[in-house]
Amino acid sequence: MLSKTTLVLAGLVAGAALWFGHARFEAGLASGRSELTAYKLEVAEQRTRDAGAAHRRYQAKVDELAAASARLDQLQQDLDNIRAQLTRRIPHAAQPPKPVAGQPSPGLLSVDGLQLYNAAFGLQAGYGTAGTDQPDQEDPAAGAADSGVSREDLLAHSRDLGLWCRAVAAQRDELIDLLPKESQP
Repeated sequence: MLSKTTLVLAGLVAGAALWFGHARFEAGLASGRSELTAYKLEVAEQRTRDAGAAHRRYQAKVDELAAASARLDQLQQDLDNIRAQLTRRIPHAAQPPKPVAGQPSPGLLSVDGLQLYNAAFGLQAGYGTAGTDQPDQEDPAAGAADSGVSREDLLAHSRDLGLWCRAVAAQRDELIDLLPKESQP
């Protein structure tokens, strides 16, 4: 009978060992599943944080571009106002310069005309220096009558070209401001 008892005891020990092993396996499996669930949750939270950060960076860039666009729109409106002011000044500035006794015939532009020309380019024109309102001394034949260009044409051209140059410069400056600071010249 000893052998039956031994067999029963061996079976009980084997069963206990199997039960203990299975219990440990189940505990390990539950722990692994719990860790996997926690890891998946951590990854999902990190993805949410990363997506939020990316969206904030995107929104900041959109806001920055919208602000640049608004500044350019305001600048264009300002330039349109300057254009209207310059256009109103053209008839007066286009008057021929008054001849000065003892001087050769006056040039194409008066001091007012030269100031308007410079104002169209955003420059502050001073009050004429020697020769600024005199024709080119090297080519006295060159003048409005010879070229077929009126004073109004010249002043309108300077107005349009000057405002275009100023608009391009403003656009360039806005684009430079949008560059990352470390890559700016």
